[in-house]
Amino acid sequence: MTTHVLRPAPPLRSYLVAAVLAFLGAAMVLGSGFGRNLWFLVFGALVLADGLALVLVTTISARRARVAVDLDEIGYVVHSREGDVHGTWDQVTRVTRSADGTQLVFHQGDERRLVLIGREVTSLESDVARYLDKNRGYGSVLGQ
Repeated sequence: MTTHVLRPAPPLRSYLVAAVLAFLGAAMVLGSGFGRNLWFLVFGALVLADGLALVLVTTISARRARVAVDLDEIGYVVHSREGDVHGTWDQVTRVTRSADGTQLVFHQGDERRLVLIGREVTSLESDVARYLDKNRGYGSVLGQ
């Protein structure tokens, strides 16, 4: 059995927005003269707090979006926060990868698909190919 952990791409736009908010808030706090202009100080502190809160929420959501994929000779199990999704290699009719290499799609007939998104899709793809080859009897030996 092999296990792969897929992590999403870093949410750079959210971090950029958080950095801009934090910088503007800090500049407003400093520009208020530390209390000489109370309204400017309060508004700057709120903007700074929003920026810091956005960093925290973005980091937590990125960590929670991780997905673990267990592969064995019988099939796969995808562990996520929403629950476990499992299937057998006999059900998989085709596996495709997106052009940018961040998505792996397990096709199960014409209707059902399982989309895995993450930065480590290429190593998962090679393991899936070996397990599918072995299941189909194509002569590939696991571990090579």
